[in-house]
Amino acid sequence: MAKVELGFSGERFIYLPIPMINLMEDSPLTGDLYLYSMGFFARASHHYINRPEGCDEYLFIYCKDGRGWIELYGKRKMLEANQFIILPRNIPHAYGADDEDPWTIYWLHFRGDKAPLFSSRFDKPTSVPPSAQSRIEERIDLFEEMFNTLNESTDMDHMHYANLCFAHFLGSFLFIHIYRRQFRPKEYSENIINRVVHFMNDNIESNLKLADFAKFCGYSESYFYRKFVKEIGHPPMDYFIRLKIDKACKLLIQTDMKVNQIAHKLGFKESQYFSRTFSNVMGFSPLEFRKQNFKL
Repeated sequence: MAKVELGFSGERFIYLPIPMINLMEDSPLTGDLYLYSMGFFARASHHYINRPEGCDEYLFIYCKDGRGWIELYGKRKMLEANQFIILPRNIPHAYGADDEDPWTIYWLHFRGDKAPLFSSRFDKPTSVPPSAQSRIEERIDLFEEMFNTLNESTDMDHMHYANLCFAHFLGSFLFIHIYRRQFRPKEYSENIINRVVHFMNDNIESNLKLADFAKFCGYSESYFYRKFVKEIGHPPMDYFIRLKIDKACKLLIQTDMKVNQIAHKLGFKESQYFSRTFSNVMGFSPLEFRKQNFKL
């Protein structure tokens, strides 16, 4: 099977216009750290990049699910789910998706005087494991805010706002312990089932199984299943699917993402299966739901 750089189902990416990038480089507001391009690939089978001379930007890769590999400094290392790496500028590298469990990744190319400060600390796979206080959903929402801002316009105001968000996004990795300490439970109490519901929301894009939720609680699968049904009224996996569909409804209304892009973003391997599941839960197909312009 041929290796590919682009062309994955559900992919989304933005390459910023060179004239605007030049303006950002000269901007006193965000010139020290600015985006060059960004994107999202879901289950990117046969994804492969080889840059014998490196590239002219720093490259951030966040593996949300699946796994892949990175070759840097003449060594190959695996990049697993819930890990990230920042590849330095102008250093030979290659990377690709695992053949059996291809990765789902968020990626960003960036430049600026501050860029080496990030790369020098994170030029190796670094874990950001899920927890009750991990704030993964908030971080992904910040990525989406950057993406949607630049997708709407690449004028100076939009570029400045997106780049300021980008600094916050990188800061959530650089200072992860502080970022997580700012977690506010809100409606989530110390009740273990409430905590696992938060865990579900925080990992809404992942393909988690019953065993993952039971492990998070420290319970056996059978005991967790019974306790969850007793307190919530739905089987755990059914509830997790309903949370995914609820998120899909918001994306259908609030964004212009295509149905297959939403499907892959939420961890569905096939858009047809996502559409069937959506229809079973909502009584409408995703496209019919969007046409209705429902108010949440």
